[in-house]
Amino acid sequence: MELEGKISVVMPAASGVSQSTGNPWMSQEYVMEYFWFPNQTNPSKIVMRAFGEDRIKQFNLQPNDEVRVRFHIEAHEYNGRWFNETRLDAVTFIGASASKNPQPANQPAQQANTQAAGQQQQTQQTAGVPGGGALGLPNTPQSTAGGEADDLPF
Repeated sequence: MELEGKISVVMPAASGVSQSTGNPWMSQEYVMEYFWFPNQTNPSKIVMRAFGEDRIKQFNLQPNDEVRVRFHIEAHEYNGRWFNETRLDAVTFIGASASKNPQPANQPAQQANTQAAGQQQQTQQTAGVPGGGALGLPNTPQSTAGGEADDLPF
């Protein structure tokens, strides 16, 4: 799944050693604010976890970074109860943060400039849609008055 939003909180990284394998591990959680509905006034929030020191360094997320994230949700059982965990898979910086996107070393500068212009144009096209239009929702109000069915994507 993908969402666009702004990183609001970067939690301290946690680390340890696996009891079963003896291998070291590291994870870090991030809170992202996003707009799910077109006319939403207060942002929704989601907490996501990056697992692995290499991913944490690769993502290098900071508060106020504007990003498009790809994630998956996993469920696990603990003491007879089930819990969801949102795992961060990929990050693309957008908007003012787009300059943080890594460029391959062998990519010509002109191609990099063309890609940046395309990203800026895409950002401008979706700027009027809360959340950057990440869900492809129209920017029109939805009415549920009078028993009308809302047209939610779920």
